[in-house]
Amino acid sequence: MRHERGMVRQVSCGRCDGVTTRVVLTLACLLLIILVSESSRAQQGRFWITFRDRGDQVRSLQDARLLGITERALWRRSKVLPGRNLVDELDLPVNPSYIRELRAAGITVRSTSRWFNAVSAELTEEQQRVLSKLPYVASIAPVGIFFRPQPNPAPVSQPLLKLSGSAGLDYGASLTQLSNINVVDVHSAGITGAGVIIGMLDDGFNQRKVHPALKNIKVIAEYDFVQRDSNTSRAPGEYLSQGNHGAGTLSVIGGNASGNLIGAAYGASFILGKTEIDSVEIRLEEDLYVEGLEWVERLGADVVSTSLGYNDWYVYSNFDGKTATTTKAARIAARKGVLLVVAMGNEGNYQGGKTGTTGTMIAPADADSIVSVGAVSSTRRLASFSSTGPTADGRVKPEVVAQGVAVYSMYGEVGYNFGNGTSFATPLTAGVAALVLSAHPTFTPMQVRDRLMQTARALYDSSAGMVSHPNNFYGWGMVDAVKAVGISGSLVPDESLLPGQVVLRRNYPNPFNGSTTILVDASAEGAVELSIYNLLGQRVRTLYSGKIRIGTNYFQWTNALDDTGNPVATGVYLCRLSAPGSISSQKILYVK
Repeated sequence: MRHERGMVRQVSCGRCDGVTTRVVLTLACLLLIILVSESSRAQQGRFWITFRDRGDQVRSLQDARLLGITERALWRRSKVLPGRNLVDELDLPVNPSYIRELRAAGITVRSTSRWFNAVSAELTEEQQRVLSKLPYVASIAPVGIFFRPQPNPAPVSQPLLKLSGSAGLDYGASLTQLSNINVVDVHSAGITGAGVIIGMLDDGFNQRKVHPALKNIKVIAEYDFVQRDSNTSRAPGEYLSQGNHGAGTLSVIGGNASGNLIGAAYGASFILGKTEIDSVEIRLEEDLYVEGLEWVERLGADVVSTSLGYNDWYVYSNFDGKTATTTKAARIAARKGVLLVVAMGNEGNYQGGKTGTTGTMIAPADADSIVSVGAVSSTRRLASFSSTGPTADGRVKPEVVAQGVAVYSMYGEVGYNFGNGTSFATPLTAGVAALVLSAHPTFTPMQVRDRLMQTARALYDSSAGMVSHPNNFYGWGMVDAVKAVGISGSLVPDESLLPGQVVLRRNYPNPFNGSTTILVDASAEGAVELSIYNLLGQRVRTLYSGKIRIGTNYFQWTNALDDTGNPVATGVYLCRLSAPGSISSQKILYVK
């Protein structure tokens, strides 16, 4: 996996002479004030302004809390980074003195990026010229914009059958999209995404607090990067569609309305970022996307699902995994331990109609360390709108596909609808990634990615010449949650167990801050007791006492409650299994 350290070039974080810096900044401010007064009526555009240094902030690297990095984010980073390098220069804020100078000169700063040491701002041509000569400005480049065409909604006349899966949940009309990727069987094993934090970036999340499918989702943080407040629903004056797209994708991954809609990872927790602006053209801009991605990473997201993309400023040769701004951001996120799952786009299978030339993906789907998702129908045929690979440097894209035609999602205040798009295939796939992490919390992003790809069901279409695997239409194939999670044989006796043996398996997630699932394998039925003890040897909770069945048995310690119904304190606990002829135990870490 290759890494980019900055938007244009890497700049060291050196210490500046205080007097010299103040003089330079004051002169720069005076120049800018004069400039603004002379060109205030000139046409403006949005640009990235990248700075040469970060000022005297090196000492801030010693305290992650001052940088807004949560303990959960540090734990996730520790899976891929050395302990002494969990925080680096990319975590430092943009030098506040530079931002103050720009604003004092009347320049509108729209967003900031720590990873790129840059801000996006509204600039005239003359302002660009003067800024480019300032000693602390490294470069000025346009902010990428993409006008997203959306496929037509699927017919709403499809039958809304009330169906149940083997997990005992009433999946309603969402059963097909989940059964196609074997999610229902994973739910049946007690794995729902609990303990995993999913970040989502979209155009907002309307009706989140009132719609039956959304109101019970566990949201630990949300922020509107457009309006700069904590309400991610449509704001007064915004376009009527604002927030509908994000709400729909959220319901596909996290919804929980029995009899109507169950999300692929309905037991997960969510961080929601509103980063996109809907208009008549549905304009998406990359600067807020980058800022939002940095934010969800600092808050500890394990998986980030984004059904967005950008290509207006780029040509095909730019989709090489290292050029587009959002692609660079995606790779930095991966380096910090986040798995980014993104939509391939709805640009069609071929360039220029019937030329036979593929390669229609949008950024950041071209990144080489993420999961890009294409769309198929419920009968596993490629959707005509689903974008294709290869990347400009010849890599196969997408990684996987999932159902993206006639996907059932929430709509309006209480309704539901069928819709099309790689936008819907993406949260289904991200949900499977969350299920894998729920069962295997120590997995790195690349391990999860490899699981999704290597266990996918190969799909071929000889009529279209797609006979090899992987290919640039279906990637490695259709996501298979059962194989990716690794539970295909967990509901039958483990052949490696000795007769009469009972084995206490590792719990997941561990550490946990909500609920954790404890697995017990048995080669024969028998009486057991499963209890939780503190380090003083005192029993705090009896989880189960009775007979277990042959195979894998699942037990949950929900909300870390003791036998009196009160939550225990943060700390290390022992889970002890007592069975005829054996006693075994393992450590569990509870973190509030």
